[in-house]
Amino acid sequence: MPVKVVLIKGRIYNIGPDDCIALRMIGKDDHFIEMSFPFHEDTQNFQLTIPEALALRNAIDQMIDIKLLEKPKER
Repeated sequence: MPVKVVLIKGRIYNIGPDDCIALRMIGKDDHFIEMSFPFHEDTQNFQLTIPEALALRNAIDQMIDIKLLEKPKER
């Protein structure tokens, strides 16, 4: 069961110097991704289906507007 951790620097809400979000595959055939906030005991874990996890990824990509190719330079 793979686990990934996304580190978050403490910038707002007085969450301390560092925080993180943990992601792991769960389920018999790994059909769900669990997203948890391990340093926040009062926050429930979220179980996302693969389409929900991909929708979250796409929403983040759209918000930061990642461009894979540089704009052509004018000559």
